[in-house]
Amino acid sequence: MWNYMLFSALVLLLSILYHCYFNKPVSMIDRPYADYDYIIVGAGTSGCVLASRLSEASNVTVLLVEAGGYFGWVSSVPLLSPMIQGTEFDWSYFTEPQKFSSRGFSNHMQKMPRGKGLGGSGQMNHLVHSFGRPEDYDGWPEGWSHVDLLPYFEKVSDIMNVMSSPEEEFLADAFLMSEEVLDMGHATLQKGLYTSKKGSRWSTLHAYLQTAWNRRNLHILTNTLVSKILFKDGTIVDGVKVIQKDGSVRRIGARKEVILCAGVINTPQLLMLSGIGPAEDLDKFQIPIVKDLPAVGKNFFDHIMLPIYVNLEAKVSITLFKLQTLPEVVNYFVFGRGWYATNGVMGVGRTNNSGVMLFGMGSTEERILKTISNYMTEPYRSLYPSYNDSAQEGFLYLSYCLQPKSRGSITLKSRNIRHQPRIDPAYLQNYDDVLCTHNAINFAIRTLESKKFREFGAKVHHPDLDECKHLPQDYRDLEYAECVMRVGGLTSYHACGSCRMGDVENAVVDEQLRVRGVSGLRIMDASVLPAPISGNPNSVLVAMAERTSDLIAGRS
Repeated sequence: MWNYMLFSALVLLLSILYHCYFNKPVSMIDRPYADYDYIIVGAGTSGCVLASRLSEASNVTVLLVEAGGYFGWVSSVPLLSPMIQGTEFDWSYFTEPQKFSSRGFSNHMQKMPRGKGLGGSGQMNHLVHSFGRPEDYDGWPEGWSHVDLLPYFEKVSDIMNVMSSPEEEFLADAFLMSEEVLDMGHATLQKGLYTSKKGSRWSTLHAYLQTAWNRRNLHILTNTLVSKILFKDGTIVDGVKVIQKDGSVRRIGARKEVILCAGVINTPQLLMLSGIGPAEDLDKFQIPIVKDLPAVGKNFFDHIMLPIYVNLEAKVSITLFKLQTLPEVVNYFVFGRGWYATNGVMGVGRTNNSGVMLFGMGSTEERILKTISNYMTEPYRSLYPSYNDSAQEGFLYLSYCLQPKSRGSITLKSRNIRHQPRIDPAYLQNYDDVLCTHNAINFAIRTLESKKFREFGAKVHHPDLDECKHLPQDYRDLEYAECVMRVGGLTSYHACGSCRMGDVENAVVDEQLRVRGVSGLRIMDASVLPAPISGNPNSVLVAMAERTSDLIAGRS
């Protein structure tokens, strides 16, 4: 009881301090100028980088427009990132009902959280760092090869403070020792890497925007929704139309460029509502066509992960009970250490195109996780057997295909910018993704045969799902594994690709990320990725934004 009271008191105190002592930066404005050189739409991972880099030149003016405001202090605690989902800081999107997956979710729909506020999804993700594999960039346009991006990767690794957990992680050690039992070709295992500083989240909001937001040539307009891109003389960008918090609508001109950093969902939606997209789709909503660009909204992809629960006998995992103890709470809020200072991802591994992440938390809070994921009760409890035991020791292997072949789409539902578009990731539509994920499952299970995991009493839990009862309850059986995948596979929040770059007809932007067929419009966010990254894409996007700023400034 006293632990809960202390924790509540700390929450209240931090909230008061945050609101009382947070000084408003010079760049934060309520009334924008009539015109700027550059208008950046979206203060997410990429938008923060571009706003910072472009405003380094004192002879240009930059406006950063963000639909949300400031994230609360909870977002700064790495382990609490799921708590942001479903709040005012989340766009709270839903997918369309899925035909080939998500059968354990209400209406076969998955939630697709996206950050809404300064820092964007970088303020609510799990902070996992990865640049993928060199071969991921094969086939990307000129200037975007792995060799081309290497200098930016090195720069980002330093600026974003990439690190592994300083905590003693017995599960990570056991995971790395599993190499002794693996004979699956090119298997690699490593500790989880993430971006953090002094126990707190370290996103591009902190690393880039906060270093620049007292520059007088940079203006930041929050709680403002960009509803349309404006054009003159047919296809030349003239500026944007915005709706501010008080409901007022205004036009803001762009002398040089409008740069879309609104994200994989909002960017194609804004393009289509502005008249850029597939003509036949725009005609359905009587949207005047500026440029018939069929590729807008296509090539949408995401990693879908199967959570495999592993029971443990040894007390070596993170549990809700441990997190609620007084020493753990004090350790974080006083010293900035402990489990709260980590993201819980202790190890990552891959073999060929199959990957796993070891998430070291053994117990879950049913009310929270079931709500934010949209799981139905029976599938949730089958997949997560610790749902009613806050002291249960165990962990999750998140198994997935690094290079999924399934492709979905983003399309309009209405002409209203406030209505979410139709989001269809088409999870597991391509059967190769099932086989690839099954290989990841076998990879994960094989690691548990190592000496250290056996000492911990590691044992795979096989969910007793109604849909899969007629099959052998063994993940090594392909039919059973496929059944569980199609019931319980969960988004990894790695959605990308809806405005792909390339030098072919089915691309939206060219090799300099300029939108094809119009002048003065560029995109830099997850939508431009032509193919998946073999890992978490956030750090790759930071590096790409760095290179984009060089392209715009003529440095590359």
